[in-house]
Amino acid sequence: MSIKQIKRTVLFLLLMGVGVCSLKAQDAVILQDSKQEITGLGGKLQYYVEQPGEYLQIETITADGWDKWTPNPALHLNLGYTKTPIWLRVHIRNSSSYERWLMVLDNAFPDSISYYVNKNGKWEVKHTGASFPYKTRGVVEHNAFAHYLDLASGEEQTYYLRIANSSSSLLPIYIAKEHQVYHNNLTRHVGYGVYFGVLLVMIVYNLFIFFVLRDNSYLFYTLTIIATILVFSSISGFLFKYIHPNIPALNTWLIRGSMAGTVVTTSLFAIYFLETKRYSMLLHRLFLTTIIIAMVAFGLNMMGWSGLINKIISAQTFLLLIGGIYCWRVGNKGARLFVVAWATYTVGGLMITLRNSGSLPINFWTNHGAEIGSALEVVLISIALADKYRLIRREKDAATKKALEVEQQAKQELEQKVRERTLALRESNEELSQINEELAVTLEALEQQKAELQSNNIAISDSISYAKRIQEAILPTDEVLGQFLTTHFVLYQPRDVVSGDFYFFLKTETHHFLAVADCTGHGVPGAMMSMIGVNLLRSIILEKQITSPAQILDTLHENITVLLKQKASGNRDGMDLGICVWAEGAQVLDFAGAKTPLLYIQDNTLYEVKGSKFGVGGLSGQTPIYEEYQIKLQQNTQFYLASDGYQDQFGGKEDRKFMRNNFKKLLKKIAFKNPEIQKEILVETLTEWQAPLECPQVDDILVLGFTLEPQSYKPQ
Repeated sequence: MSIKQIKRTVLFLLLMGVGVCSLKAQDAVILQDSKQEITGLGGKLQYYVEQPGEYLQIETITADGWDKWTPNPALHLNLGYTKTPIWLRVHIRNSSSYERWLMVLDNAFPDSISYYVNKNGKWEVKHTGASFPYKTRGVVEHNAFAHYLDLASGEEQTYYLRIANSSSSLLPIYIAKEHQVYHNNLTRHVGYGVYFGVLLVMIVYNLFIFFVLRDNSYLFYTLTIIATILVFSSISGFLFKYIHPNIPALNTWLIRGSMAGTVVTTSLFAIYFLETKRYSMLLHRLFLTTIIIAMVAFGLNMMGWSGLINKIISAQTFLLLIGGIYCWRVGNKGARLFVVAWATYTVGGLMITLRNSGSLPINFWTNHGAEIGSALEVVLISIALADKYRLIRREKDAATKKALEVEQQAKQELEQKVRERTLALRESNEELSQINEELAVTLEALEQQKAELQSNNIAISDSISYAKRIQEAILPTDEVLGQFLTTHFVLYQPRDVVSGDFYFFLKTETHHFLAVADCTGHGVPGAMMSMIGVNLLRSIILEKQITSPAQILDTLHENITVLLKQKASGNRDGMDLGICVWAEGAQVLDFAGAKTPLLYIQDNTLYEVKGSKFGVGGLSGQTPIYEEYQIKLQQNTQFYLASDGYQDQFGGKEDRKFMRNNFKKLLKKIAFKNPEIQKEILVETLTEWQAPLECPQVDDILVLGFTLEPQSYKPQ
């Protein structure tokens, strides 16, 4: 060994000596023959909490001048929820003749524990914890962590522990003789054996009742008890010790998973037992939401977001208690034992929560309050389920008795009514005989009236049919239209034999006039207006020699107002009308519309000339203004004039109108096809639209399509 190494060794031993002297100065834990166990170390246990990002070595905290230790302020150390590692140190002197003393950290789930002790100037360290296999816990089979002190009689030693945990820093440490540790461990096993036995008996009982009654409440409660067993067998360390001692990674998964399962199963049980759909839809939705949140929280926990499950299960306990109280108050009598059961569980769970946060001391009740509360809750809920069926049977018996009473009363009332009606029937028979004679006379009169009505109906039908022939006679024929239009088709479909829609064509020496109109009303009234419209148009064009479509509409409006005396009588009849005018050899088409547009398609684009918002005739309160438009005639231009009957037709699976946009899309689709094919497609589309709900025709329908080729006219 070199001189430099010797100096370093001496310096290290001096520092260790100073450290040991300083520790001996503090109060040591004295081990005596008269004591079997030292249940708490109190202020003799000192601690230091590492700062975030700080990672200390044993040489650092044992160095001379390190004075950051804090005495434990209580019997047991409880620092609440902290995620940073904690250093502990305690000085122990063995003043007894017994040498097999153990230091026990009575908490099954610190993530990692490192025991440090200085032997002959060297630090010995042992690593264990919930993240290590079970065999690392030493030769003593203990659910928590028991570590031999290895102190001979009269010896003393300072022990250091570094503890890392991701949840509550609950550190109940006691020192006991070996046989006392075994005794405590045996007592713990017996206690948990009784606890788990009670839960298993309740599982068998409730599962048996479920198979007998087929009530889902028992099934979900059985699942709740199973989840509870998984929670407490994981937290107490029994599951790790006996089921997966070599797979420590399962610890967190099982604890968080079983806690999430408890939330899910208790929510389902509460939904069925409390009948939340009947008593409170808000509670029903809250429990369903809690199920979703629990599953999401479990997923987040497995991704590293710890702590959320604890908050959810605490909130769930209060939600079950509040939900039970509410359902009890609004009439669910079976909820009263439900409330008592969850109240006991809530008290136990609250004690553990307050203990973990450091608000309550560590003792038997704060350590095992949840187990005691859950055992009482399981028994009380089982009683509550039995009580629920007792109440259901009582209500059923009461309902049966009430039904029998109602049936007996109804029977008596029926017998009385039969007697009364028998007497009434005798009187009625005499009245009926007299009525029959009167009916015979009435029937004869009705037959005569029927014959008269049939005769009148035939006369009316003949008149309307004759009116139809007259109306059709004034409409332009296909031959006439074919002489002056390059191509054309007319879809003319009255609603009631005769129509309020009409189309008009007239050729003078210099101009052509083509119009489509929709008159007020249907049937005969509409047909009369169409006759008036045709005659007035012919008179305006031939006699007054007006060729401007806007002036034609304006003059037509004045003539209808005067002819029907609308200002004096208040009559509001009129018509919507679109009119096209083109001169011989012209390269443009003039158009004016009264609430009737002109649609035309050029270069695969559909254009709409809407016309005026005013109709022709009627009293609008405003002087109508009809605007005039010019459309340049080009090759391959398809024009359409139509009333609103087609687009307003009801149909489809939802019984709605065909609508204008669909009508325009259809026209664009069929444009430039053979005119007869266009008409056929329009008819088939309308029929298919009406078919699903067999919708009747609601309005007169008129669609006129035509094309004009500009080269057929001479330029002006």
